[in-house]
Amino acid sequence: MHDFKQFNTELNKALSQLAYAKHRQLLLITGEQSWCYLAAQHLLNELNGAKVNVLSKSTELTSSFWPEHTHQILGQEFDHAIYDGFSGILPDKLAALSGTVKAGGLLVLLLPEVSNLENWCDPALTYFQSYAQNRPISFFNQRLAKLLPQSKALHFSQLNGFTATHNNTVEVGVIDLTEQQACIEQIVKTANGRANRPLLISADRGRGKSSALGFAAAQLSDKKIVICAQQFTALHSCFKHLAQAHNLSYNASDKQLANLHYSPPDQLLNELPECDVLFVDEAASIPVPLLIKMLTHYPRIVFASTMVGYEGNGRGYTLKFKRYLQTHYKNMRSIELKQPIRFATNDPLEQQVCTLLALNAHYDDQPSSFGPIVFQEIESKNFLHDESLLIEVVGLLSLAHYQNSVNDLRHLLDASSQRLFACFDDSKIIAVCLVAIEGGLTPEISQQVAAGKRRPQGHLMAQTLAQLTFNSAVLTKKMARVVRIAVAPDKQNNDIGSQLLQFTETQLSSHCHYFGASFGANDTLLRFWQNNDFSLIKLGFKKDKATAEYSALVIKPSDAGNNLIKALATQFSADFAFQLLGHYQQLDHQLVEVIISNMKNTPYSKSENERLKAYIASDYQIHNIKPVLWRIFWHCPSSLKNCDEHTKYLLIRLILQNWSSEKPHHTLLSSGKKSLSKQFKRAVINWYETLSHSNIF
Repeated sequence: MHDFKQFNTELNKALSQLAYAKHRQLLLITGEQSWCYLAAQHLLNELNGAKVNVLSKSTELTSSFWPEHTHQILGQEFDHAIYDGFSGILPDKLAALSGTVKAGGLLVLLLPEVSNLENWCDPALTYFQSYAQNRPISFFNQRLAKLLPQSKALHFSQLNGFTATHNNTVEVGVIDLTEQQACIEQIVKTANGRANRPLLISADRGRGKSSALGFAAAQLSDKKIVICAQQFTALHSCFKHLAQAHNLSYNASDKQLANLHYSPPDQLLNELPECDVLFVDEAASIPVPLLIKMLTHYPRIVFASTMVGYEGNGRGYTLKFKRYLQTHYKNMRSIELKQPIRFATNDPLEQQVCTLLALNAHYDDQPSSFGPIVFQEIESKNFLHDESLLIEVVGLLSLAHYQNSVNDLRHLLDASSQRLFACFDDSKIIAVCLVAIEGGLTPEISQQVAAGKRRPQGHLMAQTLAQLTFNSAVLTKKMARVVRIAVAPDKQNNDIGSQLLQFTETQLSSHCHYFGASFGANDTLLRFWQNNDFSLIKLGFKKDKATAEYSALVIKPSDAGNNLIKALATQFSADFAFQLLGHYQQLDHQLVEVIISNMKNTPYSKSENERLKAYIASDYQIHNIKPVLWRIFWHCPSSLKNCDEHTKYLLIRLILQNWSSEKPHHTLLSSGKKSLSKQFKRAVINWYETLSHSNIF
């Protein structure tokens, strides 16, 4: 048994320094699993009386638990925390846990000896790998083994004893609240000021944005405030500081306190409760379309969000939503909180976790001129020797995508089914295409999957294709699914994404029968894929929680003579015509336009055409002409392409989606039923003229 006397001495010295500096620190406990548990339990006994959060699947550690979801960790504070690496290294859980540690505290990480990490496959490795595509080594752990010795963490090793990194010139820690106080003043100003001047607050963890909302609510005691967030647990700090300001008792399960009431996003938009000001915390985890709806109903709103990826947020939220606010609300204000208040500046733990998990990944998106463009594949193992390239790739992926997870880093390094292709402009990476290889399953497994008896991890597109075709043999074919494609902001709209996609297809076409992608459907994205000859074969029936959009599946065969995808696209077209009348009746009209733009024309009878001409020549009622218009249109979907935007809108809403002519006149910018009827008849004439001149008959 190891002598813990030196450990106790060094530990107490380190804790004293951390308390004085108001800092936090990473402590590694490494060795055999049983010894690490023994050392961790000893530490828990030494820290008796402190509030310690222990994440572990093992029952050998006191009060341990293993949360299924990251949000179960957030919104809490602990004196210290322990993460059991032997339960599996899941970066999102580790990052979230680090954010709960208070000033003066330790984040303890249990691992095998660092020298053994390169060949150690922790239990979490299978989480990041697809069925039948396992790789026994972890590049993520190899990178960890390289970075940990450079991290200046405290280290208690079974082999080497305790290694300290004491600083003999520790300065007293100072918490500067000036920035947070200015933020509180801006929140109060938004609540009391003129309407339609939203406030956008961005901050990393520990900067006090949630507590600022609580203190501001206390100063606005005469205002009724609704606070909205995806997870109520994330609001604990806000409610706690409101209670503190009013000297009230607060139960962590209470969703209402004084003038502050909690409402989740879906309930808020369904019920539209009255309030003087709306607070939206962790706004980056709420789809932008929902945030925009909130703006239409509430004239005074404060949006706040964490920008480092603990909550699974992407920089795409900042870019997309801030751009929208600046365009539509000229008097909007934006604040970024940089000064930490939970701990002093230059906190060791924050720096260590950011480095180890690439949370500080940043893409240098400064505009530059075009140089020679080169396309190439990047293998995961290359990142072990080029940390700057890894940071650029992770930064570019997070910059381009709406939501990201800290786990994305490990997926990038350890998902053996994934391949990464990139575009370089004079040695600078300007675009990436991340692809997952699916299918290639045995006939036996394929039949079980097609029968609904198996759902092998990492083969979602292949499974969907088998379900749509009722053909298990599809699962035996290899296919490539584009997980994400990202282009540097200053290089967008230069055909770089399409060129990179074509390069990727060329590299994989020799062993992949199909290429595909699944994404939140909007008109811009779908048009990109259609322009690259991908066919839409499925649209989901439930909106994605991250994007508030229906998931689209587009496919392209590597062999142009393959008729399977053509048949599926035709099948989708026929189904979609019916689904627009019901399930997709509220689908965005611009998306509907793009979907039908690629549909094929089919012959229809001359008698139908004569009947339509007779209607147009008469003083018809809208409800009388709808059936014949609907039938002819679906024979000639391309007839909409050359119509003006208002004609397209009226025909999509009133004919294809069968909106009532009684209901939507205000939506259609009409002054009443008679005006709508005139607009509609003019639209029908415009459309019919286009139809007549297109030689579709």
